[in-house]
Parts: sequence; structure tokens; C-alpha cells
Amino acid sequence: MQLAEETYNKLKNIYPALDKDDFLLVWNYINDFEDFRNNSANKKLKTAIEISKISINEINLSSTTIIAVFLYVFTKNELFEKGKLESIFGKEVSEIVSGLLKIPVIQLDKLSIQTEKFINLLLTISTDVRSILIKLAEMLYCLRNLKNADRTEQIKTASEISVLYAPIAHRLGLYAIKTEMEDLSMKYLHPETYKDIAKKLEATKSSRNQYIEEFIAPLKKELKKQGIHCEIKGRPKSIYSIWNKMKKQGVEFDEVYDKFAIRVIIDTELPQEKAQCWQVYSIITDKYVPNPRRLRDWISAPKASGYESLHTTVIGPKEKWVEVQIRTRRMDEIAEKGQAAHWKYKENKAGQAKSDWLGKIREILEKPDKSFQQSTTEDKAKLYTDEIFVFTPNGDLKRLHRGYTVLDFAFSIHTNIGEKCTGAIVNGKIENIRHVLKNGDEVKVLTSKNQKPKYEWLEIVKSPRARAKIKRVIKAETYKDLDLGKEAVKQKLSQLKLDFNDIHINKLVVYFGFKTTLDFYQAIGEGKLDIHKIKKAFADISEKENETQIEEQTELRILNKKISKSKTQDYLIIEDNLQTIDYQLSKCCNPIPGDEIFGFITVSKGTKIHKKTCPNAKDMYARFPYRIVEAKWNTEHETGEFNVQIHINGKDKVGIVNTITEIIAKEFKLNLRALTIHPRKDNLFEGIIITSVNNTKQLNNLIERLKKIEDVYEVKRKVN
Repeated sequence: MQLAEETYNKLKNIYPALDKDDFLLVWNYINDFEDFRNNSANKKLKTAIEISKISINEINLSSTTIIAVFLYVFTKNELFEKGKLESIFGKEVSEIVSGLLKIPVIQLDKLSIQTEKFINLLLTISTDVRSILIKLAEMLYCLRNLKNADRTEQIKTASEISVLYAPIAHRLGLYAIKTEMEDLSMKYLHPETYKDIAKKLEATKSSRNQYIEEFIAPLKKELKKQGIHCEIKGRPKSIYSIWNKMKKQGVEFDEVYDKFAIRVIIDTELPQEKAQCWQVYSIITDKYVPNPRRLRDWISAPKASGYESLHTTVIGPKEKWVEVQIRTRRMDEIAEKGQAAHWKYKENKAGQAKSDWLGKIREILEKPDKSFQQSTTEDKAKLYTDEIFVFTPNGDLKRLHRGYTVLDFAFSIHTNIGEKCTGAIVNGKIENIRHVLKNGDEVKVLTSKNQKPKYEWLEIVKSPRARAKIKRVIKAETYKDLDLGKEAVKQKLSQLKLDFNDIHINKLVVYFGFKTTLDFYQAIGEGKLDIHKIKKAFADISEKENETQIEEQTELRILNKKISKSKTQDYLIIEDNLQTIDYQLSKCCNPIPGDEIFGFITVSKGTKIHKKTCPNAKDMYARFPYRIVEAKWNTEHETGEFNVQIHINGKDKVGIVNTITEIIAKEFKLNLRALTIHPRKDNLFEGIIITSVNNTKQLNNLIERLKKIEDVYEVKRKVN
């Protein structure tokens, strides 16, 4: 009984109102289960306690939840008897556990279902919606403890939660849970991007906190003076939210301007809530200039999830846009815990309050999700849009990205105007080319025929299109004598009875120490390099090549002696245990056992093994036949692992990643090195799989198997 007492005390700390007799009834029931008597008991107890903790503290459920969670965790692997459970614990607990136990039966990774269909499925099998809330708690617990799972399990769980459960948490107003689910899922699905943003957030933390303090200080002073009791805090936006903005707006991390929000939480009584929120709004907008188009009033008209808050965006110190959220303590708790937090603020009986919010949850889930993502996306687009609209003197409207300059605007009109731009008249005032335009500006570009693009312009413009145009003009100016130099080189090679081709030109570029062919031609055209030096250059190059060829032929004879000692006189045998031959598998064509191959002898890196279909093979045979060595695999030793890349594309649907990973890891038992999926706008995806195989036969079998996946259109081996 000591373990029972210890467990009860832990739960008592989570939920003080937990009845001891009720808990001991559960304890005695699960005590008979095999899982409770074996070594997994402690692990299951910990799981049940942690899920209970999330359900109580983060979703605001009650003691009924603790009983249901313990029965659910320990009943999973036992024969479930609904009637027996109902007779002991009542219908309410029985329905919750029954709904939970039905969910894992659904093989989500093999179903092509949208979030809406999945919600309908949950509502069908769960008569008590608390099954869904506890399932959210369980999935959050799984996500928090996914660190030590294998990579396949991490991807499967994170994909399932991000696609199915995070949207449910969002719709129910469980924003804290939804945010954590999105962030942790991203951590496993896109680890490098997650780490990069997290690192950058940490690096800018000090300056961000300093700015928040600077923004908050005068507000605290004024609010205290007005007798308003509140808490003001700044919080960083989630990593997932920042990443989403980067993708949608097509910008880098540094260009996402709203990486944090200020939250004002007011301590006041229910009747005074609305008046005090607007009073705080008035104080804030007296201090900082607001953008009236970015005001969101979810106090007068709360969201379907029950979310209440007043949002505004103001211009803070250093001309930065800052989002401010104004709400009361009650509103803040509901914003964190959704509908389940409402019952605490009901004035009627607890039973009726519980019935009310459970009914509200079901109502929210049953409604088609039209406003959920659509309205939220529209609201955010209005609040954080990356676009501005600028007028020409004729009244034409130009759409630009936020942060674009006068110079960007000039190039957006026409390349010639951009090249000659000296500034602009913005709203009747002359501004230079660096001036950053704002929404609604009227702009008249000023030009001069003597103006030319400069290198420093590349630091001014933000538009990739304008940058490309400037580079093109600068390049044309830099290499204006290029054609003259090129023609001179062509004539000189003709005099020397040498072909004008890339081989000879590249030799000259290397000999004279130029970085590019263009620089070489320009130097000749400008007269910086004497054209007559080309004759001596080829004499020196020829002498050096003869010396190199003698060295290579000597190495080739030594190598052939080594080859003659192997199992055949005619082939270089490629196998893992061949110690006498120094060879490497070429990265340009990535050969594996089963491919037809040949060896190419290099000067300092031994022999490189290439496929006979390698893109470089034809050039090697034509230019360096004396370096070619016939080679073949030792088919008796095809047990090594060789990494290959597979290109795959098809229809983007839920579960496709899990299906691919299961085929590779479980069905073929191969090591999956990497899997990258890129969604496309046309509801399709493209992906690259890197996995280890023994030979081409195994690779071909895998490719044929992947082709059989429904909605996969193309699978082929990828060559670097």
C-alpha cells in the first residue's frame, strides 16, 4: 500500500479535491492487471501521473479525469470490459475510457484524412468529449518525451500531432498547448531550421528584453497613476510562428519584425472588465501611435473558442511596430486553457457549469472549420501583412514588400528608370534613394541621364529583381571590353594553330591567375595583359603537362603491378577487404555494387571508381584514355552498405511520410539516413530519400515498392 499512498499524495498535489476512496478503488482495480505486476508498472504510473497533471493544470479538467486516465493507461493491454468498468466506476468514467481506447485502433498513418474528417471520427467514437481532451494531454506528453525515441517514431508522432491534434487544440482555444505542439513537432520534423531560429532568438534575447523594458516602462508608470492593477510582460513569438511568417512572407529571420508581443493582464472584477480593457487601450494609444486597421476587438465579439482579448499594433520606440494584447486575468486563463476554464467563472451549480462547457466544446468541434484557419489567417494577414501599396503620381497602385526603398520602387516601374534614379518626391517631400516607403505613399521618381548603378546600390535594394538588374548593369560596365579581348584571343590561337575551345581558354585562365574567363578576356581587351604572352604560356603549359604525364604513366605501371596480383589479370576488383589498391567511390555518380564501373587514375588521390554511365565518363575516355582501368565488383562480397539518393514525387497527403519510412525501415530493414519533403503549391510534393543499400538489385526492388504507394507518381534513383 506504500506505493498507493505515494501515488495518491502526488495526485493530491495536482488536484487537492481528489477523493482518496475513489483513487484506492481505481488502484485495487488496476492492481490485478498483468501490466501492473511486471517491470513496466513504474513507467505506466509515471505516464498516468504526467497525463493527469497536463489534464488538470493545462486543460483544467477534474478528478474524474484522473480516474479515467489511470484506467485508460493500465487498460490498454488488457481485455476491456465496458460493463464491468461501468458497474464499478459509473457510466461517465466508462464512456471516457471507452472513447480513449477506441482512438489507437485507427491507423492514422495509413488514412488520407483531413483534420475535419478526423474530428468527425473522434466525435463518432467518443460520446464524452473529455476523451478528446485527455487524448490531447496524452499526445502532448508523448511529444514532450520524444527525445529518446528512434528517428522513425519521432517523425511519425510529430507528423500526426502537427497535422491532427495541434489544429484541434487551436480550435478549442487551447493556445498554449497548440503552440507547444507546433514548436515541438517542428523540432523533430525540421530540426535544423528549428535550431537555427532558436539560436537566433537566443542571440537577440538581450536586445529584445531591453526594448521590451523600454516600451513597458512609461506604460507601467501611467497605469499605476490611473490606479489600474495589472501585469505587463513581453513574450517572444513561438519558433513555429516565426518560421511560418518567414515562409509566407518569403523573408529571412532578421526581416520578421514582430518577433514578440506585449501582453497587459488586468486584475479586475467581471462587471468592470470591458471598461478597464478599453481604458488601458486608451492609455497605450495616447503614448504610442496605433494603426487603426490593426485593431482586433475580441472582447465585444469573442471567438467561437471563447477567446477574449483586445489586440492593437502601435509604433514603439525606434519606429518599430509592436503588437499589444489587452485582457483580464479571467480572459488570460481562458486564452490558455480554452473552454474548459469557463466553468470556474460560472455562477450556477458546478454540475450545470460542467455540462455547459462540455456542450460548448462539442458544438465547436461539430461545426465545419470555416472560421478556424480561414479567419485566423485573414486576421493575421491584416495584422502582420508584409505588403504595402504605393501610388504613382498618375494614381496607379504598385504593390511592394514592406521595407522596400525608393530605388526598389524605381526598378519596379522600369529598368531604365531604376538605372537613372537619383531620388524621389514622396508625399511632396524630396527623399533620397535609400528612403524606405510606407503604405499609402505617393511617389514620383527623380532621374538623371548622368546617373549609373553602383555597387553600394546592392546594399540599398531589398527586391531580388532589382538586385539582379543592378548586377547585370554593373557586370556589363565592368566587362565592357570583354568582346574585344575575346576576339583578340581567338585570333591569337588561330595563329598558333590551336582550337578556340574551353580546354585551351581554361589553361590560360589558370596560367595567368585569373578567377574567371570574363576577367581574362577583359584584361586582354583593356590592354592590361599582353596578347603576345599567350605563346609562351602554351609552351610552359605543354612542358608541365609532359612532366605530369611521365609521372602518371609511372604511377600507372606501379598500379598495374598491384592489380596483376589480385584475382584477375584484366580487372580491378572492388571489394571491402582489398588493401593493396587505393581507390575511392566517385561522388559525381555514386556507384554501388551492380553498376557497370571503371577506374580513373588520379595524380594524388588514388583511383576513382565511376559508373560507365557517369556524365563525366565520355570526357575521361576521350582526353585521358591512359588513365582508364577496367573494374568490376566482387559479387561474392556485396554485404557493405552504400548510400544512395532516391527522388520521389506525388500527391501531398497525410501519412505519406510515415508510409515511406515504414517501407524503408520495417519492410526492407534499411538504414534511413535522411528524408526531405518539399510541398508544392499544386498540392503535390517532391522529396529526396537518402538510404543505405547493398546493391542495385536491392535498390531497384525498393524503388518498385515505393512506386506502388497510392498517389506516388514517380520514384527514381538520383545522381548527384
